[in-house]
Amino acid sequence: MSEGMSYRDAGVDIDKADRIVAQMRDIIAETWTDGVEEDFGGFAASFVPEWRTYRRPRLVSCTDGVGTKLKMAARARRLRGTGVDCVAMVINDLVTGGARPLFFLDYLAANALDPEEVLEIMRGLADGCRRSRCALIGGETAEMPGTYADEGYELVGFAVGIAEGDPALQPRGPRSGDLLLALPSSGLHSNGFSLVRRLVQRQNWDLEDTVGSIGRPLGEALLRPTRIYAAPIIDLFEEESAVAAAHITGGGVCANVERVLPDHLTAELDWDSWEVPPIFSLLREAGSIAEEEMRRTFNMGVGMVAVVPEECREDALATAGAHGLCSWIVGRVVDKHGE
Repeated sequence: MSEGMSYRDAGVDIDKADRIVAQMRDIIAETWTDGVEEDFGGFAASFVPEWRTYRRPRLVSCTDGVGTKLKMAARARRLRGTGVDCVAMVINDLVTGGARPLFFLDYLAANALDPEEVLEIMRGLADGCRRSRCALIGGETAEMPGTYADEGYELVGFAVGIAEGDPALQPRGPRSGDLLLALPSSGLHSNGFSLVRRLVQRQNWDLEDTVGSIGRPLGEALLRPTRIYAAPIIDLFEEESAVAAAHITGGGVCANVERVLPDHLTAELDWDSWEVPPIFSLLREAGSIAEEEMRRTFNMGVGMVAVVPEECREDALATAGAHGLCSWIVGRVVDKHGE
């Protein structure tokens, strides 16, 4: 009589998954803040926020993923940075709503879980949460044979933050004449990688080689983790130096700034106000990519834009500088004229 089948025969190793989860405990616990109700390994996570700080507490939530950057990172064995990317893509959206991050959850899945690779990603997630002053309180790690191509992973995050909801304490909205303060990106962040991967393949680039004028291995330049802007953006809002903020992701500077402006206003940008980092020039030249296509696909060196009243210009520049960011005025808010 033949031996009966097991879950492991189908490609899912429960014992391995349990060992990975056990090893995650210390990594995750390093991110916990005062609101976390410790119950590692339960079915749900619990968090108690400090409501009394707010007149009318308002919860803000976001979710996002790393996208196809994961495939390149797996190929280059640089997975830790993707954990930071996952946190950054979510938290950078969250803080534009004037919220302080409270807690973060992740979803990590693969055809087959490699314990060391999973722990590297978790270390990146924990690093990103610490930078965001946000507790990593739960998530899901799944082994799903036959679901993902090759050795690929799926990595998605979700976060909740808290903000003041009393209308009397809200900043005024953007107005014509306000300035646009650009905060520099760390590189490509986590957008445009379907195009990047196609270019790397077409050019037959080795990710370990130094290409063109970038002065570092290509994989390092392309896969630099997304910068987290939680601290400077929270400070700008709390100091009332900013009235809105836009996270520059897919769609580029123009499209994302427009998302935070009323319908009767638009952004007037000075594209000559900064020097585009070499990695973007390398990609543009390698693919003969039109400038307009570059600007709507990549951040071009601008990771976040804050809308700043003109009288707050110097304070806003100083606040960004205090966080080690060499910011600059990239444009202003103007009235729309016809179409």
